[in-house]
Amino acid sequence: MKGVRTSSPPAMQGAPSLYALLGALQSALCFFVLPPLCKPLWPVIFSDLSPQIREVLLWAITAPYFVMYALVVALPPYLLEWDFFEQFKISKEPWPWKDERANVRREFWTLTYKSICIDSINILVLLPCCVYAKTIAFPRRAPSFSADDWPTHWESFSGVVASIVLHEFGFYWTHRIMHARPGLYRFHKVHHQYKQNDVLSAQHFHPVDFFFSIAAPALLTAAVVRPHSFTQALAGLWIFHANMDDHLGYAFPWSPVRWFPFSAGTDAHEFHHSVNMGCYGSKLSLWDWVFKTDRVYEQW
Repeated sequence: MKGVRTSSPPAMQGAPSLYALLGALQSALCFFVLPPLCKPLWPVIFSDLSPQIREVLLWAITAPYFVMYALVVALPPYLLEWDFFEQFKISKEPWPWKDERANVRREFWTLTYKSICIDSINILVLLPCCVYAKTIAFPRRAPSFSADDWPTHWESFSGVVASIVLHEFGFYWTHRIMHARPGLYRFHKVHHQYKQNDVLSAQHFHPVDFFFSIAAPALLTAAVVRPHSFTQALAGLWIFHANMDDHLGYAFPWSPVRWFPFSAGTDAHEFHHSVNMGCYGSKLSLWDWVFKTDRVYEQW
């Protein structure tokens, strides 16, 4: 039946398969193809800008990437509902825009309009303001934008890994605290208006929640690790892609951010939304495993 997953997917995220190999190849392209393409463009884009505008522009790549992800990754399975895609759908419920109940469809479109407004404010207004504030607060921790000290493959790899692990640690704890403190959860519950995720729920945060659990861990990680700006862009895109992936509603095993050990499965975050507990990590399962907050999910 279209719109409903009737059997288990033939391949799971993180499990060895040809799909996982495809995900690994996508990651390899980012590390080996993008650097020589971007190196000559970097001075052209950033050389005549102030340090503050440089960083704001660097982080602004999330806005067009959001649109690209929605058009290329999300919309085809949402609209086509081919059996090949639907076997990886996490929820057994039909998409709310296809629901037979008029009130469910109406609530979905109301929430969608609200998401477009919230996502736009967070990505286009709040994030640039936070980045600008970071450049003022930590002027000595600005990344290099020069092509003269362009990172080697190893420098990019180690910088991306360090950024992801540290960012995920910060996100895990801010997210967990948002659930533990009623005064903070009243902001975080805005994100949990989605019980069945779709791509617009990825940035559907109250601005207070967005600042503490999204912007703060990302910006503090950039200040602590202080990689080259290109490495920072790679890490930022990986984190942003994983966040979008978390809320896609499909556990595609060829995802470039789900093929290696300790990568968190999309269904883990879907589980978190459905029961509102556990699985506080997003991109990695590492910290949920360390602090034993994945037990309920494992039993499920």
